[in-house]
Amino acid sequence: MTDSTEHIISGDFEISDWSPEPYSVPGSSSELSRVSATKVFTGDLAGTSFAELLMAGNDFGAGYVASEVFTGSIGGRVGTMIVQHWGIAEGTAAASSGHIIPGSGTEGLTGISGKAVYSQDVAGQHHLELKVTFGA
Repeated sequence: MTDSTEHIISGDFEISDWSPEPYSVPGSSSELSRVSATKVFTGDLAGTSFAELLMAGNDFGAGYVASEVFTGSIGGRVGTMIVQHWGIAEGTAAASSGHIIPGSGTEGLTGISGKAVYSQDVAGQHHLELKVTFGA
């Protein structure tokens, strides 16, 4: 079944595992690390994910790029998909965005495509909002 209607689906998540591995590059003025992370999602977006991140940070800002494999339910459809996302912070300003990798959806998520926005509120709660279609 295909559905070309854009759906906005969101959920909260907790980071259940965060395993950084620092590395260095000669001449770099920032702290660099590779991070393996596991997340647990609740809401209309429910399940777990495993992500690999490359991170860089210093006294002025920080950034990351990540590939994240999500397994669970999105709007009542169950399967797996991969999100490629990035984020940057400067002082108190931050931005994060990403896309679902085309063709990465399995089972009930076959054909899923769209955008992902990761955020964190002032209380520290993490959120993910997806703007997706379920076309073939």
